[in-house]
Amino acid sequence: MSLDTLIQDDLVNFRREVIGCFKEQHPHIFSILEHMFSGRKNRIGIQVTEDGSIAGRYTLVMDGINVVEVKSGTLDSALHHPLLGVIKPYVTIERSAIETMVKDEQFKTEIFTSIVKYLPDFTIRFMR
Repeated sequence: MSLDTLIQDDLVNFRREVIGCFKEQHPHIFSILEHMFSGRKNRIGIQVTEDGSIAGRYTLVMDGINVVEVKSGTLDSALHHPLLGVIKPYVTIERSAIETMVKDEQFKTEIFTSIVKYLPDFTIRFMR
């Protein structure tokens, strides 16, 4: 499977499913997050590595909490935080970690436990 397919299809669909499960399991927290990000156009950058080398760069274009577009070949980030203004974090993650994560069915039922399990695979950096 190509890296573009993994990110643009598998990861985005996985994210959509996890958010749906989160909404069902934690409606009050979801409502707060949805309200915080509603009406905001955010971008989240993802840098994917393979064996430590950069394999691809992606930008998830968000409308509220929903991904509306995935741009391949570009790393751009701008989160409009209600208190901090615009911050520019991006994530670096190994391809194999994404492949494992999107197949993890436990993620949908035990979201917080699963997030903790995958945190060591994420490196968060900030753009200038």
